[in-house]
Amino acid sequence: WRCTYDLAYAKKIYPYALDVANFWEDYLKLENGRYVIYDDAIHEGSGKNKNPILSLGLVRNAFNLIIDLSSALKVDEDRQAKWKDILNRISEYPTQTRAGKKVFRYTEEGLDWWNDNGLGIQHIYPANGITLDSSRELLQTARNTIVEMHRWQDINTSNSFFMAAIRVGFDPDVVFTELHQYALHTYPNGFQADNPHGIENSCTVANALDEMLCMSVGDVIRLFSALPKKQKAAFTNIRTWGAFLVSAKVMEGIVSNVKIVSEKGRLCTLINPWPDRKISLLHNGRQGETLSGNRISFRTSVNETILISKSN
Repeated sequence: WRCTYDLAYAKKIYPYALDVANFWEDYLKLENGRYVIYDDAIHEGSGKNKNPILSLGLVRNAFNLIIDLSSALKVDEDRQAKWKDILNRISEYPTQTRAGKKVFRYTEEGLDWWNDNGLGIQHIYPANGITLDSSRELLQTARNTIVEMHRWQDINTSNSFFMAAIRVGFDPDVVFTELHQYALHTYPNGFQADNPHGIENSCTVANALDEMLCMSVGDVIRLFSALPKKQKAAFTNIRTWGAFLVSAKVMEGIVSNVKIVSEKGRLCTLINPWPDRKISLLHNGRQGETLSGNRISFRTSVNETILISKSN
């Protein structure tokens, strides 16, 4: 949905998304001004945990989704106030101290840590619960957790671990090196060698590379933000949040050939690839606006092609 804004698809998934929202409206407990999750195991056999960190991320994702779908389809809009209240007051992610640093705790009460697997970072990805627009403190806690877990080659959730590291701005050189080591231990089809867990590990390398080249979580497009500075790269038509197809190139740290195709005519927000320079937009071959600043937003039209370059 977030990558296509296809209304037919929205109508198809809306009943299920609504049932998920209905369940959590009933299941969450409002206590002392915050919504709390009880009796929810973070791991198989981990017991009746309170506020498992993954569920806290997935619940946020579910309510953000239902609000977006409701607005697009113009249904149940009278229920959005409740859904927004849940998002505003759901419990914070639990934390703890390990090796002298603040890291995430797997639950608020119950299981605190697990020595393999990656559930402790899945509130970041795939739940989209932390992005580079999150607070500095939250991002530091996330990066500390990546260091403490160090699960790059985990046979169960490497697909989440690499993506979580990228999403929170972990050192690109470390991520790239670890991804190379991971790729050396895969079959030709991308599956991790000697891994019994099936298709969950098939997309790790391709997914991580796409995100390093073009990140768009939270409807903010970031070009090459997670790629090592000296790495040359180019890509064509990576599909992003907001129903955009994005292309770009980087050589010796200089970004060029930036093209965005807007399928649905939505507002586009881009982190300026040249933060110290103004940028020029060319809309379907016609000169458009000149913009400045680290973060720029501009309106688009359906099936429009926008070329973006440094302004002279």
